Amino acid sequence: MILELDHTLGCGQVFRWRKEGEEWRGVVDGRLAVLRQDGGRISKAGMSDERFASYFRLEDDLERIYGELGRDELLSSYFQRYRGLRLIRQDPWECMASYVLATNANIPRIQGMIERVCRTFGTEMDGYFTFPTPGQLLDRCERAEGCGLGYRCGRFIELARLAYREEIDFPGLMAMDYEDCVRELIELPGIGPKVADCVSVFSLEHLEAFPVDVRIRKAMAELYGIEGNYRNVNRRSRERFGRWAGYAQEYIYYAYGR
Repeated sequence: MILELDHTLGCGQVFRWRKEGEEWRGVVDGRLAVLRQDGGRISKAGMSDERFASYFRLEDDLERIYGELGRDELLSSYFQRYRGLRLIRQDPWECMASYVLATNANIPRIQGMIERVCRTFGTEMDGYFTFPTPGQLLDRCERAEGCGLGYRCGRFIELARLAYREEIDFPGLMAMDYEDCVRELIELPGIGPKVADCVSVFSLEHLEAFPVDVRIRKAMAELYGIEGNYRNVNRRSRERFGRWAGYAQEYIYYAYGR
């Protein structure tokens, strides 16, 4: 098993894990999970072996991914430096709602908004809070205004309403091909191309998705000469990196910001 928790949980793809001393703490499936890594050994509490393997996508053959993408010398150097960074298989509702809140905000602000939402609407357990279900949000939606969400508030609640009514077909989105999935997602409130790509790669099994934010736009222009609008950078990057474009994106995002 190749997995490095510090890289995987600290690269920016998830927002609610915190490192306290030598332990990583987060809430998965409504339960507090506590992980600790000592070299190649990882101790875990609050996650079964099966759930741990699914969450951290241990079925993804990193050696094969490194081999296929490693023909790119730059990526090869990132793979050596940040070996063990894996994409996480996030809960689709939590991932979608979180990235709608993440629009036009830096990571500390995103984390603050999400934490306030969880404390306002989620279920408390030992000082931690679950990510609220759509039903929990709608039961007290008037409180959302106090969470500092700004213009995102209305879109966030409308998204919860659609999810509560089961008008968002998460299994169906997974079963679609990538292009169709993105087209469906951008019809939802608060979801543009970048959020659609984040949701696609981090929760809907479309590992060829390549989200393009400000950092990635700069990185692709500087490192690969790929420039233009969102659609052009996204398309050319996916053509370059192929079926593992999502992995390439996360390594580039993590490395370029350090």
